[in-house]
Amino acid sequence: MNPTRIALTAGALFAASIALSFVHPWGNLRSGVTADVPLLDGSAVPDDVRHVLQTKCADCHSTNTEWPLYSRLAPGSWLVEHDVHDGRNHLNMSQWQRYNLETQIDLLTKIASEARSGQMPEKQYLILHPKARLSSEERQLIYDWAKAERKHVKQQIEGLRNKPPAN
Repeated sequence: MNPTRIALTAGALFAASIALSFVHPWGNLRSGVTADVPLLDGSAVPDDVRHVLQTKCADCHSTNTEWPLYSRLAPGSWLVEHDVHDGRNHLNMSQWQRYNLETQIDLLTKIASEARSGQMPEKQYLILHPKARLSSEERQLIYDWAKAERKHVKQQIEGLRNKPPAN
């Protein structure tokens, strides 16, 4: 193949990648988002658990996403944005206080289950982010915290149910 033709094709593909990077099929997840929002605001999270959640889970499950360089060019940007979109839709730890108590209980159950079973983080994420892998100690830490927090939220619900009506 002609070297000039190869260079033109490569240049065209690079230009197309740059142009397509401005297309966001799941919405522009980077715009209008407040970063550095405290995770799980309004819940009791010990510092060691918060650290694990921040370093291992926050990229997909909060607005505190650290966007890697490869997430700036299509089609890689679309794959990353899709994963972050899905992660935030399942659980957005930056929006914790907006979930009602019943939803928080459901989410805490899922957090405990998926941490303990090793379902999270997803395998494809770990390929490029091996430091996000949860150790068995970290999985147990998250599991124990989620169970305790779930119990606490259930007690809050019971307290609200038993509260006498205001006159």
